[in-house]
Amino acid sequence: MSTPKVLVTICCYNHGKYLNESVQSIIDQTYTNLDICIVDDGSDADQHIGKIASDLQQRDTRIRVITLPKNIGKWYGLNEAIRTTDAVLCTSHDADDISLPDRIERQVTCLMKTQTLHNLCGFHHCWTEDDVAKIKRDYTSPTELQVADPDLVSRAVMTGRSTPGINHYFTGQFETAGVSALFYRQIWEMGIRFNPPGVGIRTLVSEDSDFNFRVTALLSRTSILAEQTYCYRRNTSTNTELR
Repeated sequence: MSTPKVLVTICCYNHGKYLNESVQSIIDQTYTNLDICIVDDGSDADQHIGKIASDLQQRDTRIRVITLPKNIGKWYGLNEAIRTTDAVLCTSHDADDISLPDRIERQVTCLMKTQTLHNLCGFHHCWTEDDVAKIKRDYTSPTELQVADPDLVSRAVMTGRSTPGINHYFTGQFETAGVSALFYRQIWEMGIRFNPPGVGIRTLVSEDSDFNFRVTALLSRTSILAEQTYCYRRNTSTNTELR
């Protein structure tokens, strides 16, 4: 399998407590051809994001940092990281979450095998730090790649769009992590970008749900790695909007 460079954007607003562990989970990925971009979205000084990011850069030369002069929003940080990368593929990772060790490798493999343009993976709901520790400790990769094909994904997403009460990126019974979207940078270059809250056609506040819906609806080339390779902390918030 070819190994195109993958941009991993980690937008951080006041998540200094988790940032080190979060970025380390990307450093430790089995897929190594990475551009790891930490975006400090105007965090408060007492979070020491600059110091944490600098220490991480000393640990790994693949890391770069974008420091925004004020809190603008996750949508802006994602677009800025993509604008400044030379990577072929792009994904993201929240500053308080954990990617399991082969998340990116398995998503790239899924994307290539299905010849799709856009891929998401599943996630674990982590309510406590014990949940995070147990999932990390017990994780083993499935022998076979678990895949949901583009036709199935498109039908589910469009069903969700037309179903009252569903206001997220709907993929049926298997939950996907919107932040895990892995896609060709060319999609962004053709004009499908991350919108600020209130602008998107799909949701009011979720940058990734809105982006993922538009990509799937317009291109119909979305696959899903039907495996839980992402740990989502439920009792924290990565909303980078002050407003």
